[in-house]
Amino acid sequence: MNIFKFILNLLLAIVMLLLMDPRSFYGISFHEWAGLVIGLFFILHKILNWDWIKKVTLSFFRKTPWRARVNYFLDILLLAGLVLMILSGIGIARTIDFSWLNLGGTRMFWRTMHTSSTFITLALFGIHAGLHWNWIRQRFNFKKAKNG
Repeated sequence: MNIFKFILNLLLAIVMLLLMDPRSFYGISFHEWAGLVIGLFFILHKILNWDWIKKVTLSFFRKTPWRARVNYFLDILLLAGLVLMILSGIGIARTIDFSWLNLGGTRMFWRTMHTSSTFITLALFGIHAGLHWNWIRQRFNFKKAKNG
């Protein structure tokens, strides 16, 4: 299961980076569809980690280590960021018709929301990866850097 989680996380990171420029790679259509798919994979990531989420939620105000609390708070911010990215992406979509949703707002509002939430969420993903670096290092069998 850990190998599957690692591959899923790696694919999420790669696709997220590929989506940073909607005009590159396979174009705007790919960008929009892949953005929706990455949201589904993020939900799968949360399902696979549901035991941890439940454990920390139930013990948050008791004996939860500070690192778990930071990760939990960061996960909430990442969830909010991804929801904003997807909603704002729907608000500015050009190749997928979401007009039936009637989200309101101007195109400029949704574009600003999309760009802002994307950059903030990407930074949060970097922090998330940094906090899980020991787990990542073990999967790649990286050696700890020696001082000296």
